Amino acid sequence: MNRGEDQADGLRRLLNAAATTRIVAVAGMAPGAGASTAALNLGAEFARGGQPVLLLDEHAPHPLSASAVWGRAAAGTLGDVARGRMDSAAAAARLSCGVSLLPAPAGSIHGTFNPRALCRTGVIVIDVALDAAGQLSPLARLADEVVIVMQPVASSITAAYAGLKRLHYTHALQRFRFLVNGAVNEQQAQLVTANIVNTSSRYLAVSLAPAGWVRHDPLVREAARARLAVAQAHPASAAGSDFRRAAAALRERLAARPGTAPALASAA
Repeated sequence: MNRGEDQADGLRRLLNAAATTRIVAVAGMAPGAGASTAALNLGAEFARGGQPVLLLDEHAPHPLSASAVWGRAAAGTLGDVARGRMDSAAAAARLSCGVSLLPAPAGSIHGTFNPRALCRTGVIVIDVALDAAGQLSPLARLADEVVIVMQPVASSITAAYAGLKRLHYTHALQRFRFLVNGAVNEQQAQLVTANIVNTSSRYLAVSLAPAGWVRHDPLVREAARARLAVAQAHPASAAGSDFRRAAAALRERLAARPGTAPALASAA
């Protein structure tokens, strides 16, 4: 095979990868971690990069869910789509940041429903609601990447470790990513990230890798009050820059993986 054929084959592989729907599950192991905020802002960055993005809101209809805080009233729910009553485009609310937001409360789906059928390309972001036992929903178990959001404080990190162990033993999940949310500055975020990686490599039987960090920024809440992503409302903000960087790293990671390989697969 000559060089031109090698390049053409590489281009075809890239195009095929780009045409595969990826799933990212974003979860907090304790209230207040900021997982819903992270899910929306990461989704907004994926959309800004030109990818179709569908955000499945498992917390709906809670008053602090993404649907309540950012969304206009959706015409339907994931249950309506799964049962063939509506298609996802008609059921979802379209946000100004380019994300389609679809409520997906507990019990929306049954059996072997494949969320990748909701959109042919792009990214599905799941704003995860753990059940009473702290387990993932059937949807979130199919994710290509599971991102755990934690605050850089002892109680949040401890809860995250306990949750990771639970998910590992319950669902046989082998790898996770973590996002440090609300860091005072970059130095604190880097220190917390290094400590988490070192500790997990010694004491946890899972692969735990950083997904980035987001600095504490009051503009995040201000943007949410305006029903906007922070980078949309305040492009030069610290948090907006951090979400852009985290989303770019996740996008590269997703592009490097087959779109059908969930986080149950062995760590790479």
